[in-house]
Amino acid sequence: MTDDYDKIKRFLEGIPDKFQILEEGINIEVQKEYLNYSDGFERGQLPEEKIEKIGTILFRPEVPNEQKKKGLTILAHVGTISAYKQLNKFYQNADKELKHWSALALQECKMFLESELLEESIGFISTGLGGTRDKLRIYFLVLPIDGKTFDNQKHKIIGNELSHVAKELNCEIENFDFQELYTGLIVLIPMDVAVATFIDRGIQCCNEFGYFILEHYYAANTEIPDMEEIKEIIKIVREG
Repeated sequence: MTDDYDKIKRFLEGIPDKFQILEEGINIEVQKEYLNYSDGFERGQLPEEKIEKIGTILFRPEVPNEQKKKGLTILAHVGTISAYKQLNKFYQNADKELKHWSALALQECKMFLESELLEESIGFISTGLGGTRDKLRIYFLVLPIDGKTFDNQKHKIIGNELSHVAKELNCEIENFDFQELYTGLIVLIPMDVAVATFIDRGIQCCNEFGYFILEHYYAANTEIPDMEEIKEIIKIVREG
């Protein structure tokens, strides 16, 4: 590491996202590939001219993506301010195929910078749905009891009660998807709040207006299911 303590501190203070949760959702397969690939790299030092050269190579359209992945991972493990700047520059202009890979490399580089500053090991959390600040994004799907459907009145109760519970637990509901056969919702949940705490309490509060929500539910932080996947999820939740 060639950057001194004060320089790293000033640089990190200028980065808006001070938490270790990646805001954007990262494809799970890309995460697995990156982590497996990254494990083969040791922390290392590179002279400034070498860092700049790798940065230049990243922007050459004729360079294969596999070579660019290697360059991004190398810069991540250098863990210096100049390496971070090169990664950030590439990330801001990355195409779809390398956007998620470069996001992981950028966060890993930041992790190494902060570890150097704090003299302790720091990790980061990346999920398929991402998060913001100190919260993870979770998708929930709740179902009506067997043989029933959700009507407008039930939707209103669900919206009001879950919003009230979210406020109590410092959660943020980003979206409701009200349907007759299910209700889906996307929620940002703080790291210190268990996922089950939010949804169990929410269902309990709703059912105080008459038992109409099944106590079993679906929760995931990998992706938002499409209609075909939702049909399969409903089947699994109901059949156990």
